Amino acid sequence: GPTSASVGPSIARREMLEMNAKGKVIQLTRRDFLKLAGTAGAGLAFSVYLDACAPAADPPELAPVFPTDAGPTPIPSFEWEPNIYLKIDQKGTLTVTAFRSEMGQGIRTAIAMLIADELDMEWSSVQIEQAPADARYGDQVTGGSQSIRAHYDSLRKAGATARQMLVNAAAQTWGVAADGCETEAGQVIHPDGEQKLAYGQLVQTAAEMDVPGDVELKDNASLHLVGTKTGHWDGPEIVTGKAIYGLDVRLPNMLFAVIARCPVFGGQYTSYDDSETLTVPGVRQVVALPMSVAVVGDNSWAVIQGRNALKVNWDEGRQANMSSEDLRARAIDSLPAPGSAGADSIDALYTMPYEAHATMEPMNCTAHVHDDVCEVWAPTQNPQEVGRQVSRMTGVSLKNITVHVPLLGGGFGRRLEADYAVEAAQVSQAIQAPVQLLWTRDDDLGHDYYHEMSVHYVHGSLSDIRMPRMQTRGGSGIPTGAWRSVGEFTAAYPTQCFIDELAAATRRDPLDVRLELYHGRAVGVIKLAAEKAGWGEPLPDGLGRGIAYHATFGVTHVAQVAEVSVDVNGNVRVQRVVCAVDCGKVVNPDTVAAQMEGGIAFGLTAALKAEATFKNGRAQQSNFHDYPILQMNEMPVVEVYILESEERPTGIGEMGVPPVAPAVANAIFAATGKRIRHIPIRPEDLV
Repeated sequence: GPTSASVGPSIARREMLEMNAKGKVIQLTRRDFLKLAGTAGAGLAFSVYLDACAPAADPPELAPVFPTDAGPTPIPSFEWEPNIYLKIDQKGTLTVTAFRSEMGQGIRTAIAMLIADELDMEWSSVQIEQAPADARYGDQVTGGSQSIRAHYDSLRKAGATARQMLVNAAAQTWGVAADGCETEAGQVIHPDGEQKLAYGQLVQTAAEMDVPGDVELKDNASLHLVGTKTGHWDGPEIVTGKAIYGLDVRLPNMLFAVIARCPVFGGQYTSYDDSETLTVPGVRQVVALPMSVAVVGDNSWAVIQGRNALKVNWDEGRQANMSSEDLRARAIDSLPAPGSAGADSIDALYTMPYEAHATMEPMNCTAHVHDDVCEVWAPTQNPQEVGRQVSRMTGVSLKNITVHVPLLGGGFGRRLEADYAVEAAQVSQAIQAPVQLLWTRDDDLGHDYYHEMSVHYVHGSLSDIRMPRMQTRGGSGIPTGAWRSVGEFTAAYPTQCFIDELAAATRRDPLDVRLELYHGRAVGVIKLAAEKAGWGEPLPDGLGRGIAYHATFGVTHVAQVAEVSVDVNGNVRVQRVVCAVDCGKVVNPDTVAAQMEGGIAFGLTAALKAEATFKNGRAQQSNFHDYPILQMNEMPVVEVYILESEERPTGIGEMGVPPVAPAVANAIFAATGKRIRHIPIRPEDLV
């Protein structure tokens, strides 16, 4: 279907201006579009019809990049773009530009809510477009739960600035003072309270107004969207299968590729035999990359079968004998031994394994390198880094690289890396054609940037209970990276479990000990979680209740109480998790609850089920049969309670993860009397 594009100066600019003035739809090939599309000129918007996006009876692999049932439409009406975050057309539709990546956490919805609220527009008038990598937005990294925290004021100001310009435009039209006008539901209201002008009627006049240097934001009591439960804007497209993820991208004449990588980290191929691979129907060619070998073909099945037939000799390098057990043993040996804390003290050793990300959508990327330009469709949390890495590895100038960001089927920190995008660009450059690089599940689990393994020596005094003191060691030789909540998860488990150890050793209530150790906003969530969970009330035999608290990145306060049962075979069932959270001013309560629920599910996978292990330099897990994640029928009842706050928003995406594992371990102790100092907790630990 049609798409709008801002077209700057180009060799064909005059002809395009003439055609646009005559109301003609301009049809371009994708290559022509890349040549013509430059920096936006003078706010002019043209309707550019891309033949790559036209409905056609192509086979599935040649379907449009962003499929649509709509055919060519008339040139759109005037669109006013007062800043890089939004534009409004003559129909009164607000289009918000999402400059951070959407991976289910609702960031696009939250960004649009903030802008629409300051603009006084109804949610039904909102559309959202995803921004490509663009330095104008500053840092586009989606990580650290900081998208709203870092941009709360600037997004509101963007909406407020546009609202003020519309008010000024209406005041000029009426010949009245702007400060006597009000706004409501996408309209400016005359001081007489009777006359109204819709925003769509004002956009052309507003486009000629000066941008005000300072604007007043609404007071919180005047916000009509922020703080309300608002459905995920992408939800309808997702549940109907229309949403475009990385694996849904299709380009004309696009090929598919998979890569044979050395199973040992840091290894590379020395030779390969592709004779059998090239006999597989649908395989086009085999491409040698610096350290790996790509198989390229007409469809995913062909290239996967072709890779299975490929014979590769590997130089496994220095990590060929590495094992996670050896790394853990070395870490333990480098720490004090339990029992060495001295009189009037207790100590313990807690161990936590490597963890894979196991995103539901494995890594993938589509790239087209040609004519000294590169276009990339990368489901990434870091589009600017993708551009930089692709430029460095292909030699294409960064200014000639466009990074599009489709929806992400899970990120959890894995998609902060750019390795899969670089591979796609390298293959495309080698074959001189658009290509979609696929990672299978075993690729994903075997070549991750894993969460670091850690060992923690914890100790504390029994006569003067304070926060536990801890020494930590990790491993080496295994690629590691950000994982949902990063080091906060590994800090929370030993700390919160050991507080319970101190409480048990001194015969005190773990809740009372926490209320003694923590202050400020922490106390609010600890008390609320305990109250809502019925702390102190008796439970049926076989059930235990445990509590944990953590402030992820020191900003968002979360307390959780877990209720757990353990059967005679040692199987743990988490029956209920009560969660209290203080994340400052809440933009969307639905999103807060969803992120707490998702974080709890993610944390329970680590607490009870999955771990990444390595032997002879190789990952030992290849799919969900040996890297199990929490299933729907294992999910506990989750209750989320949000403390009301007028503090600035402090982030929510990762904050539900750290407390749940120690809350469960503490509940297991309450139910069984057995203290478990590692994860995942297995049935054999409890029989």
